[in-house]
Amino acid sequence: MRKYLLYIFFIIVFALSGCSAEAPPTLVSIETIVAGTQGAAMAETELAIPFESVTPSPTFTRVPTLTPYPSATDVILTATFTPIPVTPTNITSGEGNVLYACELVELSPGDDYLVRPNGKFNWTWRVRNIGTKEWETDTMFSQYARGSVFHTKSRFPLGEPTDVGEVGVFLIKMQAPKEEGTYTTTFSLKKGVHYFCYYSLRIVVRK
Repeated sequence: MRKYLLYIFFIIVFALSGCSAEAPPTLVSIETIVAGTQGAAMAETELAIPFESVTPSPTFTRVPTLTPYPSATDVILTATFTPIPVTPTNITSGEGNVLYACELVELSPGDDYLVRPNGKFNWTWRVRNIGTKEWETDTMFSQYARGSVFHTKSRFPLGEPTDVGEVGVFLIKMQAPKEEGTYTTTFSLKKGVHYFCYYSLRIVVRK
């Protein structure tokens, strides 16, 4: 009888051990739950926001103002010429206060003289001595100054001695260029190192 009761006791213990309560669940604080919920909501919000490309703000650099150079079409070239004197020119020689001057009486031929290519002719000067000293044939010349070259020599002597108030004659031998066109030359009177009384001649060369 005692064995039978012991046997029943073990059966009851075994049954009760199989029906024991489960371990109580681990408790989580309310702050942890709120934080987790808020983090999940923020993550979902960020995922819901569409991606936008961000355009960086432009950076401006100050460029110095440059003054442009004028173009070739804006540049106007000008030349200044010293006018050729046609009035008496006062010149002081090395001998003291001596005036060399002239007054034009006649030039022959005049401007726009028509001549054939390589044609020869004389350009004659008739000028009055209005200075203070006689002109001498070995020291007074008509001398090439500038312009086209169509003379046979660079200087030509006075024809005859010319006293003050008289008219002297200079004969300048010319030969026209072989090419057609218009040419201008300038001569002057020359006494020593002094030049005075400039005169020009323009010719037209044509066949």
